[in-house]
Amino acid sequence: MSKKGLSLTVAFSFYLLEIKKVLSYRVEFWLGFVGNILTQFGAAYFLWKAIFMARGVISLQGYSFGALMLYYLLVPLVERCVNGQEGGFMSGEIYDGGLSRYLLYPISYFKIKYVGQLAQSTIYFFQLILGIVIFLWVFQTPFNLTPISIFKTLPVMVAAGLLHFTLFLNLEMIAFWADNVWSILVMNRMVTNLLGGGLVPLAFFPNQLQAILEYLPFMRLVAFPIHCLLGQVGLNEWLKGMGLTLLWAGIFALTANWLWRQGLRTYSGVGI
Repeated sequence: MSKKGLSLTVAFSFYLLEIKKVLSYRVEFWLGFVGNILTQFGAAYFLWKAIFMARGVISLQGYSFGALMLYYLLVPLVERCVNGQEGGFMSGEIYDGGLSRYLLYPISYFKIKYVGQLAQSTIYFFQLILGIVIFLWVFQTPFNLTPISIFKTLPVMVAAGLLHFTLFLNLEMIAFWADNVWSILVMNRMVTNLLGGGLVPLAFFPNQLQAILEYLPFMRLVAFPIHCLLGQVGLNEWLKGMGLTLLWAGIFALTANWLWRQGLRTYSGVGI
């Protein structure tokens, strides 16, 4: 078998193994799903219900109450699809020396971890579909889900997942030189949620700030996939968004590759 064929075989094996690992903890998997949705959606529901009643309006910034609730339902679901595995996967292996075993595999460490993220994202995508079906059944809210919007959203999800993966690689590899990077990962998640439209839809931001955020990577991880799924993105905007997402992913991939080479020079393999 050629080196490329062996690499693909190993990658597919890791993909199946990761799916089995996720499904092995079914109770934790579904409790995490339900708990995450109820916590974020419940807080948004009561907060915005009070705001709509206090203002005495039927829409804010183009969002009806039902549409806004659908947006907040999609936020944690889309984030799970895009993020895949939680942060800390690489820094923990640097700290305990577990990174060493991956250096012996006939496939690069980055490919192994990216395949793992794809596997988890695949499972979370079915949660996304289930969440949408339940919401529409309960709230009877119109939803512009069409074959075109789905066709637009799937590559956007993949590109956003790649962007998230390359961004987190850069932060994780700080562990080669720092004793703790968890605070940096948490800070990055907070900034992404705020500037990416996870906490508040970007339509509520000042126009000048929206123009700046349009060219930063954060909204490509949250708001842009949601807008595509809701059928709010035209072809030109979709092409621009995909281009910016892949551009940022390419930039982060280059810096991650450089950090990897530098970090291996200091890595001892004995853990901290």
